[in-house]
Amino acid sequence: MLKILWFSLSPGLSATHVNNNYMGLGWLKALESNIQDKVDLSIAFYHHDDHEPFTLGNTRYFPVKRYKKGKVSEMLERITNSLESDRHIATFLKIIDEVKPDVIHVHGTETNYGLIQKYTDIPVVLSIQSIITVYHHKYFSTINHFHVRKYSRVKEFILFRSFNNVYRRFNKMAQRELDIYRHTKHVIGRTAWDKRVASILAPNAIYHHNDEVLRSGFYQKQWAASLNSKITLFTTNGPDIYKGIETLLHCALLLDMINISFEWRVAGLNVNDETVAIAAKVVGKPISKNIKFLGTVAEDDLITQMLQASIYVSTSHIENSPNSLCEAQILGMPCVTTNAGGTSTLIQDGKEGIVIQDGDPFVMAGAIVEMINDYKKAADYGRNSRKTALERHDPQKITNELLDIYNAVAQRN
Repeated sequence: MLKILWFSLSPGLSATHVNNNYMGLGWLKALESNIQDKVDLSIAFYHHDDHEPFTLGNTRYFPVKRYKKGKVSEMLERITNSLESDRHIATFLKIIDEVKPDVIHVHGTETNYGLIQKYTDIPVVLSIQSIITVYHHKYFSTINHFHVRKYSRVKEFILFRSFNNVYRRFNKMAQRELDIYRHTKHVIGRTAWDKRVASILAPNAIYHHNDEVLRSGFYQKQWAASLNSKITLFTTNGPDIYKGIETLLHCALLLDMINISFEWRVAGLNVNDETVAIAAKVVGKPISKNIKFLGTVAEDDLITQMLQASIYVSTSHIENSPNSLCEAQILGMPCVTTNAGGTSTLIQDGKEGIVIQDGDPFVMAGAIVEMINDYKKAADYGRNSRKTALERHDPQKITNELLDIYNAVAQRN
C-alpha cells in the first residue's frame, strides 16, 4: 500500500476534531473518504492553534500553526500583506521525514506548501485549484482600482482590509506561485484552461487529468423541472470582486425592466457585505428588490434551495472548475454560466446549458429569458448536464485514476 502525504488547506475529515468550521473545500473531505482505505494517508494542514499530530480513522493528521495570535499581529499581517512564513518549510520537512511517504500530494498553490519541491527528493504531484497568477491578472475585471478607492468603506482602508490590500497580497502569492511551478514535475488538472496555463507556468511538468469528487449530498438528489409564475434564479457566490456580483446586480435590473417576475437567491453573500456595496455603486442603481442574499448556507439547506430553483446562474470573471457550478449540474439544473477560465470545459454550450461572455449583464439576462421562453429545452440542458456531471464526478473513477497517478508519479520520479 502506497504511503501518501497530502499538504492541504483543509483539515479534511478531522474538521470537527480540530474545531475548524470552514465550509469550503468539502470536495477534499469527499476525496479523503474515498481514498483513505486504499492508501496509507497522512494530511498536513494549516491550523489557527498549536495542535499535536493525531490519528482519526485511517488517516494521520499533522496540524501546523499558521500565524501568531493577537490583534497587533493580525494588523501587522494585513499592513505588510504577509504570506505564510518560509520558516514553516522546516516543519513541513520534519513531517515528511516522519511520514516517509512514497508520494507527496500538494493541493493547490495558494500557500507555500509547493515550495517543498525545492528541498525533497520524494516525488511530488501538485493539484491545480485556482491559479493565482491568472486570478491576479483578472482581479480587477469590471470593478477596478478606482472603484475600490472611491466606494470602499473608510473602515476597510483604516484596517488594511480593502480589496486593494487583497490585490497586493495576490501579487505576492502570484510571485511565490511562479517559483512553485518552476520546480513542479507533475501537475493534476481537470480543464482545458488549467492545462493550457500549466503548459506555460510549468512547461517541464507532466500533466495528469483527474476530476473532483463532489460533496456526497449532491449525488443523492435530482432536480425536477418546475416553472411557476415567479422564476427562481440561484447563484452561489463569494466575497471576491472577481466573482461578478456587479454583473448579477445589473442583470437583475434588466429583468426588472422587462417585467420578468423572479426571485434571485444568492448564497455565500449578505446584503451588507463590502463586495455587494461596491458592486451596487458601480452599477449606479439601487439593488433590485427581487434579489435575496442568503449568507452562508449549510450543505443540506443549499441542496434544498437549489432543488426549488428554476435556473442556476454562474457569474464569475475567472474560475477553474467552480464546484458550485458542478453541483448545480449534477443535480440536473438548467445552467447559465460565464465563459470564465475552465467553465467551457464543464458545460457544452447549446447542449448542456448556455455559456456567455463574462461581465455582460445584457447577454446574461437574454440567456435567462431564452430559458424561460423554452423551458422544455432548458430542462433538457439540465438532464444532459447531469449525465455528463455524473460521469465526470464518479467517485470510483476519480479514486482509481488518482491511484494510477500516484503509482505513475512514484515510478517516474
